[in-house]
Amino acid sequence: MYFKLSLKNVKKSFNDYTLYFLTLAFGVCIFYIFNSIEAQKAMMSISESTAEIMKTVTKLMEMISVFVAVILGFLIVYANNFLIRKRKKEIGIYMTLGMGKGKVAKLLVAETFIIGVLSLGVGLLAGIFLSQGLSVITAKLFEADMTKYQFIFSYSAFLKTTAYFGIIFIVVMAASTISISRYKLIDLINAEKKNEKQRIKNPIVTALLFTLSVACLAVAYALVLKNGITRFDNRLLFEVILGSIGTFLFFASLSGFFLKILQSNRKLYLKGLNMFILRQINSRINTAHVSMSFICLMLFFTIGILSTGLGINKALNESYKYTVPFDASFMMIGNGSTQEGNIEEKLKQYGINIDDYAQNYVKFPLYQHSKESLTNAIVFKKVEKMLPDDLRQFGMGNQIKLMRLSDYNDLMKLQGKEGINLSGNQIALHSEYAAYTPDLKRALSKFIEMKYTVKISGIDYTVYPKLITDAVMTGGGNIALLFIVPDKMASGNTVIETIISLNCKGDRKATERKLESDLYAGSKKYDRREFEVSGATRGMIKDLAAGSKAIISFVGIYLGIIFLLTSAAILALQQLSEAADNRSRYSILKKVGADDGLINSALFKQIAIYFMMPLSLACIHSIVGIKVANDAISDVGSMNVLGNIIMTAVLIIIVYGSYFLATYFSSRSIILKGGQNGREEY
Repeated sequence: MYFKLSLKNVKKSFNDYTLYFLTLAFGVCIFYIFNSIEAQKAMMSISESTAEIMKTVTKLMEMISVFVAVILGFLIVYANNFLIRKRKKEIGIYMTLGMGKGKVAKLLVAETFIIGVLSLGVGLLAGIFLSQGLSVITAKLFEADMTKYQFIFSYSAFLKTTAYFGIIFIVVMAASTISISRYKLIDLINAEKKNEKQRIKNPIVTALLFTLSVACLAVAYALVLKNGITRFDNRLLFEVILGSIGTFLFFASLSGFFLKILQSNRKLYLKGLNMFILRQINSRINTAHVSMSFICLMLFFTIGILSTGLGINKALNESYKYTVPFDASFMMIGNGSTQEGNIEEKLKQYGINIDDYAQNYVKFPLYQHSKESLTNAIVFKKVEKMLPDDLRQFGMGNQIKLMRLSDYNDLMKLQGKEGINLSGNQIALHSEYAAYTPDLKRALSKFIEMKYTVKISGIDYTVYPKLITDAVMTGGGNIALLFIVPDKMASGNTVIETIISLNCKGDRKATERKLESDLYAGSKKYDRREFEVSGATRGMIKDLAAGSKAIISFVGIYLGIIFLLTSAAILALQQLSEAADNRSRYSILKKVGADDGLINSALFKQIAIYFMMPLSLACIHSIVGIKVANDAISDVGSMNVLGNIIMTAVLIIIVYGSYFLATYFSSRSIILKGGQNGREEY
């Protein structure tokens, strides 16, 4: 009986449930797609390093999915409360006719179950098909072989999605039962007659709160622009908290303060139905300023992560190309003597014979001065103001390594490049890190341009007139400062690292992959503490870069879409609830002479303003956020800011705009329906 009545109610109220149903189905779809990544390995021919990285991506998606489930759970509970609120009068009639609260709760539980099952089924079906597109994107990121492509169904993602949403709907059903038990019959019958209580009426108080909100936001903007976001410390936490407080105070003061401002402009305030529109918005913001603050912050997060997160990929591509000058490199931490270590023999212990893989290679040591402490400070102090924050604060005390001129020239020959010549007491500044860190490159170039000298063992050495940024090993790229010195100057110092850089023979790619496989096998065979040689191939670094891009892209898109969906859905539900509560008000407008066009225009403006308020402040936040993020990313490369902003804007227009239009048409339908079916028209 309850199921039949619930099914009938769902069919009768299909328009009311449409937005709720589509939101749930879309949430299920996204949840399945990003939890099916692990299953995609079956259709791609991938290396061991790629397989390991995909495991990391999968685990990260699993952890994020718990957070996403909580967000979607909140959204579903919120939407369900909206549906109950919208049907208060109907529930009151059921109870007046003798149906107890328990039976009403059963009826609503059955309706929730029907919608839940339908949305879960449609969402999973859409997710299964759309996840194939993610498989193609994943394969492109890792440049994987797609010859084994097949239609993929992730049983694990299916079970996970079903379990998470099953738990959410059980919570929703329990919340519905509790919600019904708390209502009084008189409140249900008179639900549409109740007005919202305004908590802040005094315009002086709201004006002070607005001024305080602007001050908080201005200080937060100024601090984050000055300090940047390269370090997650208490200072950044304070800036985030201050910005959040400013956002909350802005919406808390918005209703009373701006209504008073607009009332002072009589021409605007009394034009058309502006008085009615502004009063409606004022009432809604007054009771929903907390949710609007969270929506604004979620939209800011969405804009920020989609505009900057995806742009990091370009920066990663730029930094990657500097770290793979050879097919492979191996490094052994030095033995503390003046002789380079026997890295070839050490590799043979792990089953790797360099001659089996290398067409040609260069073996070279890196030295540390044995008589005095040479630190970055001897160079960095001269150009301290131009250095990136991390090097200025933490890189001063790092020891500078020494490299023989002949070794450097041999490495350049292996890369097909020209070497350098040093004359007399001359050394060259070498910095791999400067290749993709503009600030460091400018600072070291300035040091050379100013013709500063470097004192070592009491001798002043002039500096080669060009900054050297060519990488000397694959998988390096993090050397902030190294001195290339004449061979005789390096002799007698302490060897701290012995490195082999090589290019593979034969089919270089196939040989490189075999070397990578043997390297993995050797590292698993021995305890990490016993495996004294570290190594990396071009493919391993490439896969690592692809993994980083995948994590940034997937996390950005996953969270960005979920936050955008949640923000738009909550705003839509709030406005639909407003429309359901205000049918009588619109009916009065009709009676006093407002025509259909004027009323529809008023409804459109009200919903448009309501949707635009949190988005507008989020855009202002994002201008600052994108500027700071771009400055941080510039340390490792450039970012296509305009292109990313356009892509983000298109996504927001599609999703946010669709919810706005759906809300308008649904609200208009609710008001028309109320007028046609009730005692009053319109």
